[in-house]
Amino acid sequence: MNHKWYEGALIYHIYVTALANAPLKNDYSVNDHKFFEFEKWIPHIKGMGFNSVLFSPVFKSRSHGYDVTDYFEIDNRFGTNAEFKSLAQKFHENGIRIILDSVFNHCGRDFFAFRELQNGNRGYADWFSGVDFSKKSPAGDNFTYDTWSGHFNLPKFNLKNEAVKNHLYDAVRFWIDEFDIDGMRLDAADVLDFDFMSQLRSVCLEKKDDFWLMGEVVHGDYSRWVNEKTLHSVTNYKLHKSLLSSHNDDNLYELAFCVQNAVPDNGLPLHSFMDNHDISRIASEVKKPQYLNTLYTLLFTLPGIPSVYYGSEWGLEGKKLPTSDKNLRPYIDIEKSAQFSTQLTGLISTLIKIRQGEKALMYGSYKQISCEYKRPYVFERTYENETVCIAVNISGKEETVKLNGCKADDGCKADDSAFYDLLCDEQFSGEVKIKPYSARILKRQQV
Repeated sequence: MNHKWYEGALIYHIYVTALANAPLKNDYSVNDHKFFEFEKWIPHIKGMGFNSVLFSPVFKSRSHGYDVTDYFEIDNRFGTNAEFKSLAQKFHENGIRIILDSVFNHCGRDFFAFRELQNGNRGYADWFSGVDFSKKSPAGDNFTYDTWSGHFNLPKFNLKNEAVKNHLYDAVRFWIDEFDIDGMRLDAADVLDFDFMSQLRSVCLEKKDDFWLMGEVVHGDYSRWVNEKTLHSVTNYKLHKSLLSSHNDDNLYELAFCVQNAVPDNGLPLHSFMDNHDISRIASEVKKPQYLNTLYTLLFTLPGIPSVYYGSEWGLEGKKLPTSDKNLRPYIDIEKSAQFSTQLTGLISTLIKIRQGEKALMYGSYKQISCEYKRPYVFERTYENETVCIAVNISGKEETVKLNGCKADDGCKADDSAFYDLLCDEQFSGEVKIKPYSARILKRQQV
């Protein structure tokens, strides 16, 4: 069976404004040249084993990047289109795919069509949703309009308008043609027009048959978005929530229930993560730092397309605050990264290499073996004739798991197979002991 690259993607997520050490407000007066900073990250990203990078976001904007000013231009705070094209080529030469964070539900107030509307050109009124000239907006405009989540610096597009759709589709074609990008994350996909997303998928397919579309969706039935007509994937916030709370509540049953029931099994993998640029870093959320070992083991062994947010591989902390996201988005000098390296860094790199080497972990089916209150959570992934069994212990005491329960063939006896632990190069049969706050990744050996 031929698999698309994104089914085996291992994503490194970068917040560009932070790593460019760029000002949070853009007055468009300075053309900076910061992409050399990102080129320095390539050896680290490649060395860890990641094969894809998500840049969040890069289009020209006034502030945080999701108030887009120009969909065809790199933000002047980072560099030029030519400089980004060179950077993308270098990532590709190192076997790393490029995914761009994009927002098509809304734009910024400096977007040309909104400026035209502000200047009295009512011909652009239909570019935006809910334009009403009988009222003034809270931002001081002589009209009001729909927004994203009540933020009047983010006017909402009318995605039924053909001119708007063609402008945005042309932008996507431009980034594929000129920069050879491999995928896009669609910001605010939970409120994005479904017909627009469906047409967008067709546009991308015409350009690249393996172009990946992943949407930001927090709540709802993910299968509404993830299907053969709309998107390939969405952000799996349900899994994120259950991973964290099941650990902090010392009860992995919640996680097991989520994987078994709450996330639709429609054959299209969801995008999994421990943290990102919008939520507190996982190292600041766990009650016990030892939980990071089992959390990341689960991230790379459960179904899904795993992603690591820059810096979290070193266990960096960062709390989301009501007034600022700065704690989540620090500048990091990669040339000084050796000072950050921890046991967690090595574990994540090992997990990445294990996942890359095991088709069962990338593409395999999921089967829960056991999950009892305050006992190890055991499940297996199977692809063709290969089975990998994962046993996770989040308690503070050593636990024992009988390996006959891990077999895909329930008719086999315990001594018919041996299991090799891919994490620590040990072989077992019959049963295995699991240290506190740790896991076993056991591959069944044929005898």
